[in-house]
Parts: sequence; structure tokens; C-alpha cells
Amino acid sequence: MISKILVYNPDKRPRPLEILLHPFFDELRDKNTKLPNGNPLPELFEFTKEEYNSYSSEIMEQLVPTWYKKK
Repeated sequence: MISKILVYNPDKRPRPLEILLHPFFDELRDKNTKLPNGNPLPELFEFTKEEYNSYSSEIMEQLVPTWYKKK
């Protein structure tokens, strides 16, 4: 993941929300994940209209977990 982020040419780098699809961030999409102090995670999936419109629906579908969509 880091090697993809550090590519010099910005056209060849993944975009920010695409990076969040990496398995490293899967835990953040787990409904039961908590902060080390036991508190729930902050709202992570409240994207702006611009963010939704600048990425494909496929990417947004993968990024926002189903349990969150049902809220």
C-alpha cells in the first residue's frame, strides 16, 4: 500500500478513498471495532456530495459497509 501511495507521478497514484479500500483498513468497516479506550469509532462514512460524485458507485459501495447503510 505504501509503495503505491509514494509513486511520484500523481496520475499513477491511487486516489484517497481508493486507498481506504486496502485490507489494512478493513477493521474500520467492522461494526464491532472500538477505540482502545472502549468507545465506539467516530462517524467514518459520512462523505460529502462531492466525494460521492467524484468516485464510482462501485468504489463507494465497497467503502461504505452494509451495516452503516442501514442506519
